[in-house]
Amino acid sequence: MRTIELFCVVFWCLCAAAWASTNRQPCQSPSMTSGTLSVSSTGGHDIADGEFNYDSTAKKLRFVENESHSNKTSHMDVLIHFEEGVLYEIDSKNESCKKQTLKYRRHPMELPSDAHYESEAYLGSPSKSEQGLRVRTWNGKLPDLHANYTMLTTSCGCLTVSCCYHSEKTDLTFSFMNVETEVDDAHVFVPPTYCDGVALEDTPDDHSFFDLFHD
Repeated sequence: MRTIELFCVVFWCLCAAAWASTNRQPCQSPSMTSGTLSVSSTGGHDIADGEFNYDSTAKKLRFVENESHSNKTSHMDVLIHFEEGVLYEIDSKNESCKKQTLKYRRHPMELPSDAHYESEAYLGSPSKSEQGLRVRTWNGKLPDLHANYTMLTTSCGCLTVSCCYHSEKTDLTFSFMNVETEVDDAHVFVPPTYCDGVALEDTPDDHSFFDLFHD
């Protein structure tokens, strides 16, 4: 897993190798993506590893943590409807559900519309077939969270490769692997029936996706 230190080294190497114009507008994510998401904190401490599905049109995200990844007694299974501002914490084994407000809608699955373009470069070799990946580096601020971020996306397709998030609370690195531009089962975005009738708990305005991950 890429650590924050390695990510920052890669970031500066990309800046040094940049060749493209700095006037590029933020790209748009594919309508559907799925794959593996790994989250680590400062020093490369593993926080979570699991499967994600994202619908960028309906703004819905499902993340299910891999149960074999750690010795945790409980594993994350969350469904977020960003447009509705609702987060579901799902416990399929006990068929229980927790429902919370989520008013802050930024997350690393999608490049923010106000992201600032930094550079474009290859990870690996640009001259050897299947030996490199052309990426773009973006950065920006999240004032409501007192945070900033740096994101790498693929130059073709706008898939998020990684995101380095820094705030007053925590430093996180999100790494995306085996990403596909499809979702096998759209029902992953539908809350289980045992979530019906569960009371909606109010949370602070700055409660965000990033708060789900604690070292």
